[in-house]
Amino acid sequence: MLKTTGGQIPYQQAIFWIAATLVFVILIRRILKRWTGMQILSQKQKFVWNQEVSKERKVRILLYNCLEALALFSLAYGLYRVCPQGWPIPLAYGIGGLEIIFTSLFSWFSKTWRIGITKKAVVLADREVKALYFLGLRKIFVHQETLHFNYKDNLQLNMPFGAVEDKKEFMQTIWANVNQDKVYAEESFKDFL
Repeated sequence: MLKTTGGQIPYQQAIFWIAATLVFVILIRRILKRWTGMQILSQKQKFVWNQEVSKERKVRILLYNCLEALALFSLAYGLYRVCPQGWPIPLAYGIGGLEIIFTSLFSWFSKTWRIGITKKAVVLADREVKALYFLGLRKIFVHQETLHFNYKDNLQLNMPFGAVEDKKEFMQTIWANVNQDKVYAEESFKDFL
């Protein structure tokens, strides 16, 4: 269509470096969010309830992280084999894969994959960081090992319920911190109270 080949495009190195920078910025943003969440949840005194995620959840996180790292390494290798001149892009993906492995090992041994409850929210830090706030909450229920929070204006958030080891204490702490006059708890939630 452009009557040219990839080898004839001008400013190839600039294009490769810009693409690698974009990939790296996306990865850094995700890394910072994950590490910030783990650091916040390690400050146990700020939470009314704070525990490590369940053993089953930790194994699942480790599996997903290994698969994600393998995908990033495969992508990096494939891109390098297709175009060795574009090595900055595979380098960015390779660094992302190494960070995932490092974070997984660090979190496994230092027990930083945690879930906590403050007076205003439930916070989960494992593969990603999730915060489910109590402000505006209208309905709470459990369905298929997922804890659902329904808010006003049809906003719906959820978190994996399998991440919680002591489900009864967890649910009682949530119920004690929400506005019970405004929040409807379905039977699936009340079963744990």
